[in-house]
Amino acid sequence: MRKLSKFIFLFLLSTSGITISIANNLPNQDKLVNKIYNFSSEKKDIDMTTKWKLTGLYLEKYKNNFTFIKNPRLKIFDINLVTNVSSDTAIDPTGQMDEIYLNNNVYINRNSSSNDSSAKLYTSYAIFYLPKNLVETDRDVTIITEDSTTTGNGLSADFDKGLITILSDVKRVIKKDNELQTIKGDQMVYNTKTDEWIVKNKPASKLKKAIKDKVTTTFNLK
Repeated sequence: MRKLSKFIFLFLLSTSGITISIANNLPNQDKLVNKIYNFSSEKKDIDMTTKWKLTGLYLEKYKNNFTFIKNPRLKIFDINLVTNVSSDTAIDPTGQMDEIYLNNNVYINRNSSSNDSSAKLYTSYAIFYLPKNLVETDRDVTIITEDSTTTGNGLSADFDKGLITILSDVKRVIKKDNELQTIKGDQMVYNTKTDEWIVKNKPASKLKKAIKDKVTTTFNLK
């Protein structure tokens, strides 16, 4: 397989009643410089340890470093942790591997070998700040763990700190002793390192607005 040593991809998304189509964001085809089918790429550190691997159905790269990926599959490796990320499409207009925009059927699966725990996250789109190991969205999210299903609106997940924050309108359904228990809150924080949840009675409105504004500014939306 041909490999690309380094690239970035931003991902299409939709914001508050406005849907951004792939066709509206792709450059003219005459600016296409390379198209690779069934591609594979990876990044290693100075010790030759693999930090992440990326595959996809195909990749298109343009003269201005804009990169489009169909069916991206990203696997991130950390100490005792493996994070799998997938979505329908991916776009990166800068080529700096800083901000990854995932669009449609976004799925993030984080597995820990230290405590044999797993957390699965589903949403319609998400911004992945790869150098910070941070994921954000202002859309509806669902998080599934071994004993619970949690839904809410908006998310900020700092994987380095092990903190997943659902920003508003949170509902958590817990299965314990063959019974279901429902907990509601304006905001919830899940600590993946301790497997503990904290319920807050105030939504993270400022952070949610900042995430939404980021998307709107990036795509020049009104």
